[in-house]
Amino acid sequence: MIIKIFIRTFPSAEECELFESILQTRWPSLLEAVSNVRFRAIKNDQTPHVSTVIWEFPDEETQHMIEKMIVDNIQKFTQTLSPKTMSVTGKTLMTLGSLED
Repeated sequence: MIIKIFIRTFPSAEECELFESILQTRWPSLLEAVSNVRFRAIKNDQTPHVSTVIWEFPDEETQHMIEKMIVDNIQKFTQTLSPKTMSVTGKTLMTLGSLED
C-alpha cells in the first residue's frame, strides 16, 4: 500500500473551508470509477486554516492516475488560493490493528 499525505496551510480558515468544500464536491464523482483507492480529509478544529488529505493507493500505477486527476481537477484551485503545501509519500511498512469503517 502506498500512502500520500497532503498538508495545505491557507492564509485563513475561510479559504481552507472553501478548498475543502471543493474537495467534498468534486472527489466523490471523480472517484466513482476508481476502485481500491481511499481518500480521507482530516479536520483539526485547533488549526482551521490547515487542510490534511490522506490518500491510500494499491500500487504506483493507481497513484499516478490519481495524481493526474489532482492536476486536472484540483490543482487550479490550489494555485488560485495559494496555500503552502507539503506532501509526503511512502510505502506502508507496518499496520497494526484494524478499525471498522
